Amino acid sequence: MSLQAEIAKATIENVRSSLVRHMPLSPQRNYYLWGISNANPYREDFIQMIGVNQLINLSTQMIGDIIEPADQATIAQYCGRINAYFMYEIISDNLANGLSALCVFDDNASMRRDVLHAFNHVMVTRLKGEHNDTASLLQPVENLTKNISCFAQSITPRKHQACINAYLSQRPDVTQQEIEYGVWPFLVANIEACHELTEYMSHFQVGPLLSQGGIDRYQGVTRTIQLDHGLPLNELVRMGTHTVSVVPVLAYFAGVLSEIIRVEPRLHSVINDGTLADALNTAAVIVRLVNDVGMLLTLSQQERKTVFTGIQQHFQTHSGDIDAFDHLLMSVPDEYTMLTRLQKDLLHGEFNICLHNLAYTNSVGEALTLLENNVANLSEQYYRSQTHLHDLLASIDRRMTSRTLSNLIAGFVRFHEMIYAEPYNSSIGEYVA
Repeated sequence: MSLQAEIAKATIENVRSSLVRHMPLSPQRNYYLWGISNANPYREDFIQMIGVNQLINLSTQMIGDIIEPADQATIAQYCGRINAYFMYEIISDNLANGLSALCVFDDNASMRRDVLHAFNHVMVTRLKGEHNDTASLLQPVENLTKNISCFAQSITPRKHQACINAYLSQRPDVTQQEIEYGVWPFLVANIEACHELTEYMSHFQVGPLLSQGGIDRYQGVTRTIQLDHGLPLNELVRMGTHTVSVVPVLAYFAGVLSEIIRVEPRLHSVINDGTLADALNTAAVIVRLVNDVGMLLTLSQQERKTVFTGIQQHFQTHSGDIDAFDHLLMSVPDEYTMLTRLQKDLLHGEFNICLHNLAYTNSVGEALTLLENNVANLSEQYYRSQTHLHDLLASIDRRMTSRTLSNLIAGFVRFHEMIYAEPYNSSIGEYVA
């Protein structure tokens, strides 16, 4: 069996186990258990739709070249554990869609903000070991979640309908509304799956990196959904870097590969002096930048000028039809594929470090000028971060007995650079970090 097949098998097994152990009894739990089973005629579509395929692809890409064949089955189980947790993360992440400063808020935006605030608080306190009663602490927002459509909040809402129709044909005692408007059980399961993973890894040297990375993430998300004013670009980068899960994910796999599968006797040296933490944080900066800006970052100054001149010309030609900056970027010709990450976040109303301050400009022209400056500055930061990461990984290589850690981190970054170069609405580009 190939590594990818092993990871896929282990991921589905762990998702099934987590649904039973971590999720309260609910129509949602039954639907997901059915969705990943062979009883679902659209099973492969379902697995793609809930983000599991891309989690499997990421795991395979990260570790495929750095493990021995004899370790394949064991490492697949560890991939399955974290992939099950991230299946829930995708759902909770989707609640922030439509909450960016550039959005015209919909009717339940304030409810989603309240739900996320409660969810992040309960998650952080759970990770800090301050309670073990997640369901009770989330109970006050359960009724609020019944006004939120899980399907509408996803980035692929139409794909849900074929699966739900097939399920309802087999379960006439269940209604679509019971499943669609029921995010609360997923939030409970998300917190419990995260805590279980963090608690297990707390016995290893990477434990504090993983735990603090998780705490920083959820606190960071709370700050972004509460942000109602402009900030300096470097502060937006810092805030956005915390909200991606790069540090906890890489800390987890560093522990699995260097403390469980093959013990690295010198791991403590790069942990104790902060080198590993620096490398993980730098990788997080790079991933956040490519997540938000995409391949615009890699254009030369002249190429970038050509792109923005073209956008300006498009605006001048169609100024009578374009009354807002988001309309401008969404209406450019298809040849502007390098704008795909900006377009995705505009379409779904997601926080974007490159776009956030544009909400506080006074005209389309002013916003376009600011965007060009933002891209130029973030491009410089991207290349500085790439150079810094290269130096850190070289330092780690010199001090370790193998290149496992550096290959892990470099492979993770390459994977995200690859998928974020693809159109956001392709099967590859649907992945969310």
